[in-house]
Amino acid sequence: MLKPKHEHEVSYIGGGCPPIETKDGWLLIYHGVHDTVKGYVYTACAALLDLEDPLKEISRLPYALFKPEFNWELKGEVNNVCFPTGTVLIEDTLYIYYGAADEQIACASVSISELLDELLLYKKKI
Repeated sequence: MLKPKHEHEVSYIGGGCPPIETKDGWLLIYHGVHDTVKGYVYTACAALLDLEDPLKEISRLPYALFKPEFNWELKGEVNNVCFPTGTVLIEDTLYIYYGAADEQIACASVSISELLDELLLYKKKI
C-alpha cells in the first residue's frame, strides 16, 4: 500500500498494527526500515489513509514516530528494533505495543488527537 518515501523507511516498509478508524481516515502504525552501515534500523511510523479507499494516502509523517533509543531497543537478538504490533485506545491516549530488539515487549503512548493533527500538517496535495 505504501512505498518507501522518507529516510527512516528508505529500505522498505512493512506491516504493523491493525488500522484504526478515525474521523480523519484510517490511522496506520507500521514499521519502516533503513539499512545503515551498522545494519538495519526498524522504526515505528504513522500514516493516514482514506476511509473510503485505503489505497489513497492522505498523509504520512516525514519522520519516525519513534525509533530505537534505549539500550533494550538497541541491543538484543536483532539490534536497533522498534517493531509496532498492536494498539489500545483509551480516551485520547493511543498505546502502541512493540517488539524491542526482538527480545522485549514495550509500550509507547501518544495523544491520538495530537498525532492526527500532526499528520494533517503533512497532508498530500491532490
